[in-house]
Parts: sequence; structure tokens; C-alpha cells
Amino acid sequence: MNEDHADQVFNTPERLDEKHRAAIALADALMTQPSSLSDDDLEALRRHFTQSQLVELTLDVMKWNYQKVSVATGTDVEVVPGELPDLIFDENGHWVRPT
Repeated sequence: MNEDHADQVFNTPERLDEKHRAAIALADALMTQPSSLSDDDLEALRRHFTQSQLVELTLDVMKWNYQKVSVATGTDVEVVPGELPDLIFDENGHWVRPT
């Protein structure tokens, strides 16, 4: 994603096609209030994604959202104080905790 695309997503979502708007609606709902997905949202998702793709999209959003629990409870620990760790993935695409 480049800066122009990010600007389009955040500032002019009406310029996105329905498939991308549906995916963003899913991500927003999963991160804030999953029960807020409407029947119309679900219908749009099913029009553009297979069941397998919806599962993958949901799990991917949840993967990037998992840290909210540790941040909210104050149990997240910086690997190097004041620095963000590199994101490292194994050959299967799983995140590898930095050491």
C-alpha cells in the first residue's frame, strides 16, 4: 500500500470498490464491535469473497489485533525499550517472537 492508496482508504472511501469497502467494514467491526456487522455488510462480503476467503480475512485481521489484550492489561513488554521490533515470519507465514 502506498501513500496515495492509504489516503484513498481513509479520506475518500467512496472511491473504493464495493469489495474493498466490504473488507474494511469487516476489519473495522472485528476490531471494535463484531456484532455491528449488518446483514447488508454480510451480504456484500459473501458477494465478493468465498467462505474460505472470509475465514482467512477474519483470521488475518484478528492476528494483527491480538496485541490489544496485552496492551489493555499492561502486560505487553518492549523487546528493546523505546523501539519497535521487526516483524519476522517463518516459512509458513507465522509470526516469530523476537528474542
